[in-house]
Amino acid sequence: MISFTFFPREDDPSWRLTGMSNPSIRALNADDLTFHYFNSDVVIDDGNAEIQLRTPGIPVVDFVLMMVQLCREVASSGTSRVESSQTQDSIYATRRGDMVEISYSFSGVVSTISLDEFNEAPRRALQSALEVLDSTHEEMPLNDYLGNLKRIVGFTD
Repeated sequence: MISFTFFPREDDPSWRLTGMSNPSIRALNADDLTFHYFNSDVVIDDGNAEIQLRTPGIPVVDFVLMMVQLCREVASSGTSRVESSQTQDSIYATRRGDMVEISYSFSGVVSTISLDEFNEAPRRALQSALEVLDSTHEEMPLNDYLGNLKRIVGFTD
């Protein structure tokens, strides 16, 4: 089963409790969370290999949105290439019957997973993102944008 682990970047003050106040946590919007806060390194475990994305870091929400777009485009056209907003790291996926082949600009690994598992990737990425965000800031579950993102992704607690 494909999984995602986010490792907060030490050089990003938004991860520290003193880096942000509680009211600002609740008010963070899509732009804030996609482009400016909560940069992390990401490890994608496809069941056979661990693929590491360790550039200057990618906001966890940006990565989740990449996975949402990747899945939607593969569902509609059979193939997709998505790119991170700031670092231009990309993930490419192609449906081949009931399997999906995934390649990465930041790794030579090519993952092959079932279509069902691939379709779960956005929810799994969001679940991991929320776990790391919620463990850092107690007010994060009250953020409106993240609540809306849960509904978009179809995430249920």
